[in-house]
Amino acid sequence: MSEELFGFIGLGNMGAPMARNAFERGCKLIVHDIAGTADRASDGCIIAQSNDEIAKRARVIGLSLPTIETNRQVVLEIAKSGIAGTVVVDTCTIGIDAAKRNAQILNEVGIQYLDSPVSGLKFRAEEGALVSMVSGPASELKKAHKLLEGYSRAIVHVGTEPGQGQRMKVLNNAICIASYVISSEALTYGEAGGLKVGEMLEVINESSGQNFATKFLFPKYVATEEYDASGAEAHIIEKDISLFVEGANDEGTPSTAIAAAYDIIKAFNNTDPLQDQMNIYTYVKGLQKD
Repeated sequence: MSEELFGFIGLGNMGAPMARNAFERGCKLIVHDIAGTADRASDGCIIAQSNDEIAKRARVIGLSLPTIETNRQVVLEIAKSGIAGTVVVDTCTIGIDAAKRNAQILNEVGIQYLDSPVSGLKFRAEEGALVSMVSGPASELKKAHKLLEGYSRAIVHVGTEPGQGQRMKVLNNAICIASYVISSEALTYGEAGGLKVGEMLEVINESSGQNFATKFLFPKYVATEEYDASGAEAHIIEKDISLFVEGANDEGTPSTAIAAAYDIIKAFNNTDPLQDQMNIYTYVKGLQKD
């Protein structure tokens, strides 16, 4: 029996290290990226000439794509060229409605869909230590488990319906991204009184104010002033937190504090959508009153 072939589409800041770790942990991979597969693929991976080729050859296909529109385009390509019984593992953050529609499109041609966004940013992807929050049938998760294990330190099956993985990811991101704003405001206050960012973070991370941003991101990118190195651009975090605010508004759940943080993220994004997310600190600091 030939070795199972896994597919992976999208080799950007997240996808490239995810695919590399999956390959190094035993997944035979065929990969493609419209921006240039050969330059982004790890040695040993099979280079596909198109997404269609992956759809025809792989029975489990991972997606890591930058926008909701690109995600839908690739799903439609897989639906057109793929084989019934294939499982698509969608790691993108696209929102509940988009995930439900993806599942419908694929299910109509006998292809199964796992709504499986990830958390951890680029540095966790490089470590192969992302958290996968998966919704979909347990039987399909079992088929795709080897691929998910390749880039995850934790795989949590949060539900059986498409969209539940997105709901989990969106609420998690809302907490994290809002904390960028809150942490930046607090550190700016400290700097105004002569405290140093690195020393404040050391205290915070031994105290009750710690969060993912203060513990991992701010020490790596803010205290070192390497604001452009996190691998996530402003438009990505603006999109992610907007999914929460819009969803909460539609469903009538509380979102006052996160909506206020979103207003700052939106204004930050408007200054330059392609700037690294960690420039949020200098942006917030620039809002300091005279």
